[in-house]
Amino acid sequence: MAKLFFFCYYLSMENKRKITELILSVSTLVFAFLAWQSVRDAIIVPNSSTWVVPMIFFSVYIIFVYLGAVLLRNDLFLRIVLFGSLLLSLIFAFELLQFLAILLGGFFLFLAVRRIKEDMDFNLKISIWKSLRAGKTYMLIAITVIITMQYYVVMSNFDGEKKVPHFDASFVTKKIAIPFLSSVSPQFKSLEDETLTVDQFILQTQKDAAGDNNFLTQQNEQLLDAQIPANLSPAQRAAIKQQAMENFSNAESQLSKKNQELILVAGRAQFSDLTGTVLTGSEKISDIFTGLVNNKIDQYFNPGMSGEEKNPTFSMILAAVLFLTIYPIGSVMSILWFLIVKFVVLVLLKTKVLGVKTVAVSKEILE
Repeated sequence: MAKLFFFCYYLSMENKRKITELILSVSTLVFAFLAWQSVRDAIIVPNSSTWVVPMIFFSVYIIFVYLGAVLLRNDLFLRIVLFGSLLLSLIFAFELLQFLAILLGGFFLFLAVRRIKEDMDFNLKISIWKSLRAGKTYMLIAITVIITMQYYVVMSNFDGEKKVPHFDASFVTKKIAIPFLSSVSPQFKSLEDETLTVDQFILQTQKDAAGDNNFLTQQNEQLLDAQIPANLSPAQRAAIKQQAMENFSNAESQLSKKNQELILVAGRAQFSDLTGTVLTGSEKISDIFTGLVNNKIDQYFNPGMSGEEKNPTFSMILAAVLFLTIYPIGSVMSILWFLIVKFVVLVLLKTKVLGVKTVAVSKEILE
């Protein structure tokens, strides 16, 4: 009787596992289709989302891929499902380049799955997080390569008004561009100080351009010495010289203050013309410089331009920038994906869809 109960329980559990694997496979294909479609829509469909919707669909798709790598036992069936999910992108970008990207992406995707499964096989205790991390890099490369190529193919073949995603280059500007400019020209050294205001930058630049005033001071002293009568005593000459120098210094200070006000007004006006907004001078110069770079990028990737009006290299540059943007975003999003996969596996264990058993293993060691 006990054996019959155990057999029925095992059969029921096996059926649950098969149903789960089937649902997982179908869901992977469905969300793969929606993900690739969102890439196409992000470019050619007006009022469509260029980041949020594709990110949601690809997140769900990647979660299902990770679950497939963890749960599907038939390796051949898993490879067929995954490669089929990649081939769906051909529906929206039917080009040889896209097919080659799918082959390359599929290679990295299979590497990711193999790394995950190998890590699970080698672990003495199940660690979903650790196993998923083993395949993360290959997974991100696979998805990023295919997304980038689909963008490139669709952008190259579509003659209508194209939509492009907004790129925030502030991180790259602050961490790469500004240090590079500082190393090339000392004039940009002050941009590394994130607390420096526009007014301070203008005055510092003017001060560097004016140079040292010690030479002028020495000339003034020599002129004063020539004007003081020679028949005066040294004490009288020193007193007259000191008073004259104080008067000259006060006049120079007032003139310098007036010049600074004029320089600040002119400098703010120039920066205001560059940014297109009225500046008060209290803004951070690093933020202003970063904003200028972002504006130039936005002007180049102008979604209002289409067809022959666009530079032939536009699609290629966009694809390269997109690749460098998606991969870091995926690295951050992987934390959320891993948490969701781990939670789903935990739910499946609690509902008895999955089970954990301990098996004896044998391995070779050196004596």
